[in-house]
Formats: sequence, structure tokens, C-alpha cells
Amino acid sequence: MAKRIEVSVLSEQDIVASAPSRAEMIGIIERTYRACADEGASQIPTKIGVHPETSPGSFCHAMPAWIAPERALGMKWISYFPGNGAAGLGVPDSSGIIVLNDPDNGMPLAILEGMWITYARTAACAAVAARHLAADGAVRLGLVGCGGLGKWSLRMLSEALPALREIRVASRSKESRERFCREMSAEGPWNLVPVDSNEDAVRGMDIVVSSIQKTAMPQALESWWSAGTLVIPLDVAGCWDVATFERADRVITDGYAAFVRAAARDRPALNLPESRHVRLEDVVAGRAPGRVSPHERAIAIPTGVASVDMTLAWEIYRRARDAGRGTKVALT
Repeated sequence: MAKRIEVSVLSEQDIVASAPSRAEMIGIIERTYRACADEGASQIPTKIGVHPETSPGSFCHAMPAWIAPERALGMKWISYFPGNGAAGLGVPDSSGIIVLNDPDNGMPLAILEGMWITYARTAACAAVAARHLAADGAVRLGLVGCGGLGKWSLRMLSEALPALREIRVASRSKESRERFCREMSAEGPWNLVPVDSNEDAVRGMDIVVSSIQKTAMPQALESWWSAGTLVIPLDVAGCWDVATFERADRVITDGYAAFVRAAARDRPALNLPESRHVRLEDVVAGRAPGRVSPHERAIAIPTGVASVDMTLAWEIYRRARDAGRGTKVALT
């Protein structure tokens, strides 16, 4: 008789209670990049998706991954319907779930709420990039956008680079950036300064992280970019102008194909030959150099690869399982 199939369902509360520390999460992401530097050791296909016509700009993406050295197998299914908030539907613009499968027999083991992990791993990717590519002694961070990713970026980057002190925060509304600075001031010894323009959050910074909703017109310009500044666009190609990518001293990503596809959609005039591209996995593994000069203008682009979702989700699942957290659901 076939064995009963049962899965653990982990809510956001279960995930928060089971999550590793920020330092541990950064370590997991760094280890994942190192494991994926050998392209034959893992399978991480470029995400595929559908774009329902019911909501302009919407998508649902499927992101499977198998990271053999970490024995992490599964898939993230994530949606983005940008009109939800404006329509007053009472549901967020984005949602996600992560399904984990047993690497030995393929059976589903767990279903996890996916957005907490998405925010945490995305910011941890930025922290790993900054650890390897930021200038020595970096203390100034500019945030273009101060939503959930802005908060997580400040937390994770400060974990990786504890000397960060001066934080400039730009956003679409004065109210949002002032609220961000008030709320986050309790979490660290930072001098948080709300600024009235994106340019003020870019010029003279050691690191700039952008995390804004995609717009047709660039919201940050290459002409504002100071020598020695590391730019980390968590919005991939959605914030910066074409010149930023074309005139960077180096372009580093964790997914060239995903970046090219995003650029074709958001910045169709951009042409970035693969010869100008450096894999972040190779930088982390020591196969490519980190920062090459104090004046280098490098742009490091975490594209949202599923490998980092899987390894972090598996670690959280193991901890939740060992602690008896989650709800068991019988599928058969």
C-alpha cells in the first residue's frame, strides 16, 4: 500500500520563529553562491512566467532549483499584481509560496509562506555583494526606496558591514521616508537622514541600494554616480538609466540571462555584451576579483535566482521540523 503523503505548512509566524540569525542567513547565501560557482553542481533554470491580462503589469513566476551540494530541491511560485493596493482590495501586490521536495524521492515535504524569505534572501544577497565589492571602510549608504526591501537592506548590510553609520533615505513621499527613519532609528546606531531627491541619496555614497517599483522613466542617473560607489539595484533594471549599466567599470550579476530579460522589458535601449559581465558566484568563490580599485564604479545586481530561496527555505524548514512547528496536512 502506498505511503501516506503529508506536508508541513509553515506560516510567516512559523518562519520567523524558526529563522536563522541575520549573520547566519548571510552565511547561507554566501555558501549558496560558492556552491553554484560550479555550474555543473546545480540546476537553476531561468524563471518562467505567465502574465494574466486581468491586471496590467501582473505576472506569476515559477522558480525551480536543485542545489546539489546543499541537497536543496524545490520551487518558488510568486505573483505580482501591482494594482492591488491602488484598487483597495485589501491584499498585497505580491505573494509567494515555496514548495520543498525530498531530494531522494521527489515527494513534497513542505509548503512555506514565501514573501518573508524573499525579502530576507534578497537583502542578504545585497549584503554578500557589498562584503566582496564595497570600498574598504564603507560608512555611507544611500537607499532609493524605503519599503520592505529598504528595511531589510539596511539590516542585512549593517550586519555585513557594521561600520555603516550615515544613511540617506529617498522615496516618493516625504511621509514614507520620514516614517522609515523614525522606525529604523530604534534598530541601530545610524544617522538616518530623509532626503528630498534620489540624487541626494546617490551622490557621495559608498553604497547605494535601489528598491523601487518599476517605472518607464529612470529614477536614478549615471551622472550622479560617484567614483568608488557600489550600486546594488534590487529592482534590477527598473530604476537606473541605460548609461549606468553601460558606463559601469564592472557589471556583476547572479543571473545574466535574467538580467538581459529584465533589461529588454524595462530598458530596451540597453545592450550589455556578456563579455562585460562577471558572475557574482565567481566573485564569492574567489574565481573573479572583488573590488579592483578604490575608484571602481561597480554595479552588483541580484536578479532573484531561486537557488538562494531554496537553501534558506530548507534551513528554516529543518529548524521548524526539529522544533515541531508548522501544520501537518495530508495530501493522500
